[in-house]
Amino acid sequence: MEEATISETQNIYKFKITLFGTSNVGKTSLILRFINDSFVNDIKKTIGTNFLIKDLHVDNKNIRLLIWDIGGQAQFSNMRSVYFKGSNAAIGVFDITSTDSLLKIPKWVMSIEKLGLKIPMVLLANKYDLAPEQQIVQEEDIIELADQLSSKMDRKIDFMYTSALNGLNVENVFFKIARMCLSNYSK
Repeated sequence: MEEATISETQNIYKFKITLFGTSNVGKTSLILRFINDSFVNDIKKTIGTNFLIKDLHVDNKNIRLLIWDIGGQAQFSNMRSVYFKGSNAAIGVFDITSTDSLLKIPKWVMSIEKLGLKIPMVLLANKYDLAPEQQIVQEEDIIELADQLSSKMDRKIDFMYTSALNGLNVENVFFKIARMCLSNYSK
């Protein structure tokens, strides 16, 4: 894991957070909800990566999140190691209306593991605004996957329901991941 940087003049902790998951799960929408507190219906697919910054004040510390949004298309899979390199934490996103998006999460996690990164991670069950009518992915399946990944990676991986549309847990997850990075940094 790359060390977080601290700007001596501003005393700001800088953490690289990488969001991953298949196309159309809402990664970009989650980031835009967090950064701008807005939702856009017709977002174009992320080609390669997108990069945004958000400053936070967490536990009396100034934190700058360098948020990387990785395009979910299969043709970018060989670039994953480049995008994950130097990450201080990762957020896996899947769509509760798509079992396939959940089943592909382990491949993304393996990309992180191959780099030897022992970073905090949270899984997001996104588009919860569509539950229960359109929810296909069951909570038991999410818990089972999180437990399997936790066991395999030898660290706890939590999950949260989110909605970029109505903002459910969006701010909470980024503050949670910032605290996890702070905790990892101080070890």
